Amino acid sequence: MVTESRELVKSLMEAKEKIISGDVKQGVEIIGKHVNSSNIKEANWVICNVIDAADCAYVVETLKSIGKIFDITACGNLKRVIFCFMRAGENSEFVDMALSALVEKRREDQLDKLLTEMNEIPAPFLVKLATAYGKIGNRKKEQELLKQACEKGLKEACRDINQVFSRIT
Repeated sequence: MVTESRELVKSLMEAKEKIISGDVKQGVEIIGKHVNSSNIKEANWVICNVIDAADCAYVVETLKSIGKIFDITACGNLKRVIFCFMRAGENSEFVDMALSALVEKRREDQLDKLLTEMNEIPAPFLVKLATAYGKIGNRKKEQELLKQACEKGLKEACRDINQVFSRIT
């Protein structure tokens, strides 16, 4: 059992290094060969390490390939998942999962950091962030982000502003 665990860790370390160095395909193949339903919880750290250490393009590629088998909500750097997908301009269920986990953990500070770190946030992401702020209870920030999304031409955001405004007043 201990030998199996050591082999798993060794394989996952190799996979992580492959992904971080840009060979996502080979890293994912290694993970696919060694991770199964009986050791997935023991292996979850590898996805968190990839999220922390890999370039955003590799994070996105890895999550799109094998992210569903892992519990990314257990990772400490969920903000980076959102950041990487925003940067790639790809709306994803991983963004939704990360935002939901940040809301559940009441991590408004992480949402604030996202806003300061991203220069240009696409309108659909502004709506997602607005929704997250709304769920945390920051109606002012919710309305501000919806207004920005509306100004960028997203009609859904324009309708949502009126709903938020009516809740505030």
